[in-house]
Amino acid sequence: MTRVLIAASGTGGHIFPALAVADAFPPDWQVQWLGVPDRLETSILPDRYQLSTIAGGGLQGNLFRKIFSCLQLFASTFGVVNLLKKRKIDVVFSTGGYIAAPAIMAASICRIPIVVHESNAQPGKVVKLMGRFCDVVALGFAEASFKLNRCRTVFTGTPVRSSFLT
Repeated sequence: MTRVLIAASGTGGHIFPALAVADAFPPDWQVQWLGVPDRLETSILPDRYQLSTIAGGGLQGNLFRKIFSCLQLFASTFGVVNLLKKRKIDVVFSTGGYIAAPAIMAASICRIPIVVHESNAQPGKVVKLMGRFCDVVALGFAEASFKLNRCRTVFTGTPVRSSFLT
């Protein structure tokens, strides 16, 4: 059985492509989801996948708020390391956003393969900063690779759930 940690939080733009990937995994794969309390995933995922949450926030606001958020995400990395070891995770998958940062750092520490999907033509901050630590960055738009020159990229398009097509 393969155990995967999916790190996707906050908005439908991150959660729904990750759900499409999770739903496409073979039935014997075990999915653990990493999210943030009080975000969309807490209401739509618990019935489908086991959800663990960490404290964290985006890098918006004044300088003090940005520094606090960076420290909080860095500290969350150690909680994710514990989760990876406890659940014996084999691979980490993320759709970017700030939740990807501690997931990528923790997986790197644990030497677990990392796949990140960037759906946007203009890559987000975390993917631009941390994509080089990933085994592969899958792209929704091929032209995004020009902004990620230190990353191993592959154009895949953006995953959609089967219910989206009906």
